[in-house]
Amino acid sequence: MNDEVIINYQVTALMRLVASMFALVGLVSNGAAIASMPADIRRQVLRVLQPAESALRRVILMKARGLVVLLGTRRAAPKGLIPKGKGTGDRIPAFVLFDPRKWFRELAQPHRPLRGAGPRISGFDEQRFDPPAPRSAEVNPAILCRRLQALQKALETIPAQAKRLARLQARRRALGEPLRRIEPRRPGWPPGYRKHHSHPVDVILHDCDILARQDPRPPDKS
Repeated sequence: MNDEVIINYQVTALMRLVASMFALVGLVSNGAAIASMPADIRRQVLRVLQPAESALRRVILMKARGLVVLLGTRRAAPKGLIPKGKGTGDRIPAFVLFDPRKWFRELAQPHRPLRGAGPRISGFDEQRFDPPAPRSAEVNPAILCRRLQALQKALETIPAQAKRLARLQARRRALGEPLRRIEPRRPGWPPGYRKHHSHPVDVILHDCDILARQDPRPPDKS
């Protein structure tokens, strides 16, 4: 069994998971974002979304290996031209091809204690408690819906996403920018990885990450 068959198997499994998330949320492929999302539904979606995105990035990376692309000249957009959907939040964003940078606690800024509600001494014989601040309203689910739609669109257009990644990598190599990443995978475990596989997406991400780290095998012609 060659890598192509294994990749197709993983892609099919990811498509089933994405379809289940769309049904859970009540979202349409190219439709508008839903107005509200219960907290438990949001947690279920986030549990699957980040590992699924990481798995798909590794599938696209494997598809992009060996692709030869030609870099053309970039043309500036005419003045006054606004891309369709810009600023309205209605356009499905492009799938992010690179893992987010790893966060290191040692390099983070020192934590400053937050000032909030709590006991305050208003007198020597009296202690007053401020009421807790009300929780903010439910988080707008539009961003989460667009991430789901971008994931689904990328799953349906993997060859195009692989060419997009190959062009981006070739452009960064040609420019020689030392601070721009060329490798989509970040060091260490991928985002959303869990050592204890408690969900099917954990197994998919584990297998895709192993495949992305290995050298590609030739197709089986038998």
